[in-house]
Amino acid sequence: MLRRFISSGVIALAVGSVWVMYLRAGAGESSFAFQPATDGFQATVLDCSRFIEAPTGKHGFVTAKGGRFVFQDGTPVRFWGGQMDAGGTKEQLGYTLRRMRRQGIDITRQHGLENLNARDAKTSLEYDAAALDRLDYLIAKLGENGIYLILDLDYPLNFHFRPGDNIPALPEGGPALGAEFVDDKVASILQQRMADLFRHYNPYTGKRWADDPTIAMVEVLNEDSLFFGEVAKSFHPELEDKFAAWLRNKYHDDVGLKRAWSVDGKPPLAEGQGVENQERVPLLHNGDFTEKYLTAHPEQKLRGEDQLRFCEELEERYFTSSRDAMRRAGLKAPVSGTNWQAHGFPTRVHMLGQSKLDYVDRHGYWDHPDGEGNLKWRIATARFHDLPMIKAVDPDQDRLKYLGVENLVIEKAWEQVLGMPMTISEWNTCLPNEYSLEGGGLMAAYGLLQGWDGALQFGYFSGDFRRSLGEGSFDMLGNQPQILQFPALAAMWYRQDVKEAEVVAESVYDSESVYRWTEDRKPVPLWAALVGKVGYRLDGQARKPVVKDVRRYWDAQSLTARSITGELSWNASAGVVHIDTARTQAVIGFLSAAPHELETVSLKSPNRFGAVWVTAMDGMEPVRSARHLLVTAVGPARNTGMEYERTDQMSRLGTPFWRLKSEGAGPALLEAISGELRIKSGRAEQMKCWTLDVVGRRRDPVPLRVVSGEVVLDMRPEHKTVYYELSVE
Repeated sequence: MLRRFISSGVIALAVGSVWVMYLRAGAGESSFAFQPATDGFQATVLDCSRFIEAPTGKHGFVTAKGGRFVFQDGTPVRFWGGQMDAGGTKEQLGYTLRRMRRQGIDITRQHGLENLNARDAKTSLEYDAAALDRLDYLIAKLGENGIYLILDLDYPLNFHFRPGDNIPALPEGGPALGAEFVDDKVASILQQRMADLFRHYNPYTGKRWADDPTIAMVEVLNEDSLFFGEVAKSFHPELEDKFAAWLRNKYHDDVGLKRAWSVDGKPPLAEGQGVENQERVPLLHNGDFTEKYLTAHPEQKLRGEDQLRFCEELEERYFTSSRDAMRRAGLKAPVSGTNWQAHGFPTRVHMLGQSKLDYVDRHGYWDHPDGEGNLKWRIATARFHDLPMIKAVDPDQDRLKYLGVENLVIEKAWEQVLGMPMTISEWNTCLPNEYSLEGGGLMAAYGLLQGWDGALQFGYFSGDFRRSLGEGSFDMLGNQPQILQFPALAAMWYRQDVKEAEVVAESVYDSESVYRWTEDRKPVPLWAALVGKVGYRLDGQARKPVVKDVRRYWDAQSLTARSITGELSWNASAGVVHIDTARTQAVIGFLSAAPHELETVSLKSPNRFGAVWVTAMDGMEPVRSARHLLVTAVGPARNTGMEYERTDQMSRLGTPFWRLKSEGAGPALLEAISGELRIKSGRAEQMKCWTLDVVGRRRDPVPLRVVSGEVVLDMRPEHKTVYYELSVE
């Protein structure tokens, strides 16, 4: 069981019987002011456009084949990116896209297509020419830069139907959460919008959207599921009518229904509930699908399982018919349903429906901001946990909790459907969590281990570096310690420096067991996702799951999981991850916990928390022989004058929320990483070193030492940098 205690600025975690204590992060005397810089697009060691072929479409469309994404000519492809905001002028957009490519981003995502309707549109099928022009131009410029696009077609929280749509349950128009699964008119309108968009001609490319390979993937629906939220109230009668019809088709009458649903002779129906004489059967609340509820209400078991079947059929019908509508319009790109989940174990039922499409997409966050209404999106008013994910590994946990209360890497790994392409189209370890810099390295390294096909951080919302931390929790350019790691992450990701692991455990469900009212307990502890590949198998036939003995890769005393590839190590007790490959060597987490010895790199640092990367930047050449090395060394950041304080409010983690007593202002202060970094290199005697600015321009020379064939870099606070270039001239 995971227990935490926070007092007087000291945080303690107890995992099992092991207690780990650490002081809070913060900008200290070793911090330096972040200095943004405009990119002149000169050739520098930070330029990751070398990994991104432009324009898009040289190998045809992206396809889903053999459980992976490949282009039509068979060339494999893997995506690393961030959702963007296409606002600003066309000139600003051009600069932003060039910067994205230089930072190693080959894919972005757009939702917000609800804004394609003019303000005075009478129906949802009347489009705004200016809004379409913005998207047309974006698609064209993305293609020129080799950056692909995921289109998310419907964001139901923001989409408002119009009175002229003539939806009986929504005569005045407005939002209609979940109605697409229930109401045929709603579904037909949304699917007509899909067809209209892919038949739309883009004057900047001379192609219909359906014929443009820049559109790599399409999502039908953003963050909605019949297994999670509530269907809009005005559609409840229609939903219950559909459920009654479904039950009547299966059981014929009330006698058959009561016989089928009775548990120990007790039918779970109240007076007036049934399938005859215009009766209805209310649906159980999604939050009721727990072992605790079933223990208190055992008579609901069979009723609940039928509800799961019914909802899965509704979801699957909508998603597959939407894909069919887009295919008829000419779409060639792979299609996914949605990226959401259910409350608890029905997620696996929801995933069954997702597995009927072309690929699986998920969303996930660590320390997603909390609070009231729109106040939670701003760091100045959000509540947050301020805990490091790197320590969030429970040795005994065997089922997922969801909703941002557990290790993001582990959760997403167990959500993949084995044998299908997998993307994480939104993820973030969010501001103002002081440990948020950890996210990129952990998601990239373990995403490679798991074989994920794409990961997009949410989101790229500024055109370039911000001087201060972002006002919102998700702005990549306003979380400088995160975005500054992108060159190292991109090189590792595209070269696949971390090998994909074999499957070590899977959750297997057949066409009956997937609906049973049982918790989704995994056959091994969840930390197995840090050892090898894991996920669902949603097969039609019952069979034994693959379950390998991974105990030799786990040290219970230090809470350390080693990957079966031998390249990754996650020590949750110390809060340190090591990435140890030929071309990428990295230490992420609590740097001062101990000296760090990797195959090619050793590090001693007094810094409490940070990330240090050594990246070979000569194609596929390893660190030992590369002529050009990039050292990336980042610590936490705070705005000038930023202050944290603990609240008296408790979170779902069982710990107090924190908030900002003062948001502070720019410049952001970055903690300088100091210490001794040793690199084994056959070119040690020839190496020279410079500090770099944030776009890769050389600033000041830094002396190096050579000891026994190792080049030694003494990182000092006075260097005021996160980048060092070591090169043989």
